[in-house]
Amino acid sequence: MTTTPAFPPLIEAYLADLERALAASEPRERAETLAAVQEHAAESLALHGSDDAGARRVLDELGPVDAIAAASTPASPAAAAPGAATTTPAADVWLVVLAVASLALFVVPPVAAAAVVWALVRLRSGAGNRGLQRLALVVGAVSFAGAVALVVSHVLAG
Repeated sequence: MTTTPAFPPLIEAYLADLERALAASEPRERAETLAAVQEHAAESLALHGSDDAGARRVLDELGPVDAIAAASTPASPAAAAPGAATTTPAADVWLVVLAVASLALFVVPPVAAAAVVWALVRLRSGAGNRGLQRLALVVGAVSFAGAVALVVSHVLAG
């Protein structure tokens, strides 16, 4: 069983803040991040001393809690490695399907309007794949504008 070394109060407070900031991340990732920061802090304290000056130097090396939390949270762009596979919520896939269907069914403005509204709701919720949501919003808006223009031109011509 590994034991956590005793840290100065400044480091303990920093680790508590970090643990709270990582509350939204996956449990395994949270544990790995905390372990890595604790290991770095222990090594740095061994080099610089465990007094207040050494603790402040360690905190300066680590940087802000928010920066570490943002880099370790799977939803953040900083945590995603280039080319890494990410999961896309089914709702966002169906949202794009609806938007493309509204484009194919150019004469059905309610379908396009539904795609636009759904895309706006998903974007505002902050959940899911924002790229797909924006794509659906643009495609739905173009489809809606085209459908309305088609209806207006038909009414004016007839």
